Amino acid sequence: MQTPDGRDFNQANAPKPLGVAAQALASAAMMLLRAIAKLWLTTWRLAAALDSALWRAIKLILRKAINGLAYAGMLGARAFRSLLLWLPTRTGRAYSAASGVFLIVAGLWIADELRAGPRIDDSGQLILQAPLDEEDPILARIEGRYVHLSEIEAAARASGVLRAGDILTPQTAFRRGLVEAYVEQRLLARAALEDGLQRAPSVLRRINAARDRVLAASFMDSRLREQVTPQTVKQFYNAQRDVTVLGDEVRARHILVATKQEAGAIVEALAGGADFGALARELSQDRATAPLGGEIGWFTRSIMTRIFSNVAFATTPGEVAAPFETEFGWHVMEVLERRSTKAVSYKEVRGEVEEFLRLYTIDETLAALAKESQVVYFRPPDEDREPDQPPPELDASGFYETDPAGDDTLN
Repeated sequence: MQTPDGRDFNQANAPKPLGVAAQALASAAMMLLRAIAKLWLTTWRLAAALDSALWRAIKLILRKAINGLAYAGMLGARAFRSLLLWLPTRTGRAYSAASGVFLIVAGLWIADELRAGPRIDDSGQLILQAPLDEEDPILARIEGRYVHLSEIEAAARASGVLRAGDILTPQTAFRRGLVEAYVEQRLLARAALEDGLQRAPSVLRRINAARDRVLAASFMDSRLREQVTPQTVKQFYNAQRDVTVLGDEVRARHILVATKQEAGAIVEALAGGADFGALARELSQDRATAPLGGEIGWFTRSIMTRIFSNVAFATTPGEVAAPFETEFGWHVMEVLERRSTKAVSYKEVRGEVEEFLRLYTIDETLAALAKESQVVYFRPPDEDREPDQPPPELDASGFYETDPAGDDTLN
């Protein structure tokens, strides 16, 4: 039997399938072993070549490094020698001093940072501490910016929470919730800025009004600190001291009647031993003093009318003056006592003088600014004014001399 390729095929001489498979497996195994051996040999040769190149590179690098270190050492030695020769000079001493100061400051700063750095409490939580500022303590931090006690105090005083005499400490600031309120306000203000609310016309008007109010108060405070000082208060008191001296005072009583004859009869009765107080209660037409027995009390020369004062101060205490006439009628006067008045002490009127100078400074400052800026007010017509009544005139400074109703002076 022939195969398609023209060979004779004998079933008995045909190769067995298992043998063929075994031969194929053996051949494949040999080929695999040869491939592995070849790969191993190639890898070994490559590693040897790389190892040789690596050692050569390491040797080269070490040689270069040693040469570089030697050269650097030589340069360092020369520089150190030059430094030793330069330091004793004037420039060298100045540089040494500046370097020492810098190192000391840097050391203190590092120590402060380490001391104020975060710490760990007993529970393992991180504790943040603010840098130490003895003059103006730090009470909070907002996105890396520290908030000082002075900022809290300024905000509290601006809002009216703190009065003029109140003293704010870090403890009271936290106890009264002022720190939290300030931080919350800052957060809300920043959120408003991020939303662009500062460009809204209504908000912008309020911002400008608040700005003007703060600037006006600050300007006036500075002027008051300049003008109203202990020295100016004392000078003003000394200049006006004579005004506080009222002169002598007398204490007297009198009987007021209508005619000279009645006054003469009263004088005769008093000379005969009559009681002045009883006669005053019975006969005096001065209903204010008659129930008091004619007692007027203490008065100075400037308080009473000229004739009354002249008679009172010309009469010796304990005597009855001759009858005299004023526009009210005829008087019979008895002078009881007389004394000299003293000037009011500086301690008694210091507060009033300070308040007067403050008000005077405010008025003068506002008047000067208004005149300099040529202020003119355009007031609407008053409903109480007659239609044909002309508006009030302006004075030289631009103010109304009287208000539209004509009652009070505005300047």
